[in-house]
Amino acid sequence: MKLGDAIKQKGGPFEIPDCSRDDLPQFFVDMGFKVGAEIGVYKGEFTKKFLDAGLKMSGIDSWRAYYEYLNIRGQKRRNSLYEHTKRLLAPYPNCTIIRKTSMEAVEDFTDDSLDFVYIDGNHLLRYVIEDICEWSKKVRRGGIISGHDYFYEKREHLNVIHVPYAIKAFTDAYNVKDWYVLGREESIKGEKRDRWRSWMWVKNYKEPSYLIKA
Repeated sequence: MKLGDAIKQKGGPFEIPDCSRDDLPQFFVDMGFKVGAEIGVYKGEFTKKFLDAGLKMSGIDSWRAYYEYLNIRGQKRRNSLYEHTKRLLAPYPNCTIIRKTSMEAVEDFTDDSLDFVYIDGNHLLRYVIEDICEWSKKVRRGGIISGHDYFYEKREHLNVIHVPYAIKAFTDAYNVKDWYVLGREESIKGEKRDRWRSWMWVKNYKEPSYLIKA
């Protein structure tokens, strides 16, 4: 199903069949979007797909090893990924790489300044909630809030991928009735589906007045 048709569907989560996150860049272009941000860049490969579609991107990642990041592998590895990303994205003048934490970088953006955000940072509950709450303010009404890794993973009897919990909490709290997961939960032969699915919704709500800074 084409994403343009899918967002007309009601309810959530609506699973969009035969769809992957690689469909997002062209969908955003078709929506008339021009400016976006990706939170959690890693190697820059998905950022590049947005840039190849002609979108202006800010790629935000701290490339820092810290205790609550589940795939640390040391600071040396983080630095190597950062250098790789710089080389990969250097040919794109419409790309800004920001080496900060998500909550440091969000202060550099004005509210309603983005057409979309794609969130793929730390997947523990606190961080996912912070990313959605704070970066959604930077997306204009009619823009799209989206992200990666809509799945559960357990280690030592605890879920350590908290994205689905965060999505449910936010959509319930903000009364987001219509939201989407790209690809079916069940893999069907002949249909596109990412191993780790993405999620999204159209921002059609305003921030409550008491949450807006004076």
